[in-house]
Amino acid sequence: MKKWYVVNTQANQEIRAEINLARQGYQVFLPYFMKSRKHARKIDIVKKPLFPGYIFVALDVTIDSWSPINNTFGVRRLVANGNHLPSLPDQFVSCLKDTSNTPEHADPDLRIGTKVKFLTGPFANVIGTLSQMIDKERISILLDLLGREVTATTSRLNVTPAT
Repeated sequence: MKKWYVVNTQANQEIRAEINLARQGYQVFLPYFMKSRKHARKIDIVKKPLFPGYIFVALDVTIDSWSPINNTFGVRRLVANGNHLPSLPDQFVSCLKDTSNTPEHADPDLRIGTKVKFLTGPFANVIGTLSQMIDKERISILLDLLGREVTATTSRLNVTPAT
């Protein structure tokens, strides 16, 4: 019976580890979210790992050989306690699959009350406070403009956490 186990990857090598493990025949899951990134006056939407440095692999430890995992490019090691491989709870990965890896799954750093910065539009580079999550795609931002508090509604992908 296959269970899910955690694989620790090398720094920023989650996708490389996922590809190489899949090539070896392992069932792999890399949860990610979509994040907007501003670079060279251009805004890109990029995939970012939900758990940086970790991916999940399904194994039946009684049948599958798991020792090659530690020698895979992009992998640091399979998370183990000595010779014991602790598995994840049965529903953990299935719940993650239901809630991640969709275009609507936006930046988890966006929470009500956090400072955010607009990336584009008339409010580009303006900082406000996230006041409401309207739905999966839209948020409401509280701005201080000309001495008054003004509410603006925008796409979640149009803002980034202010640094």
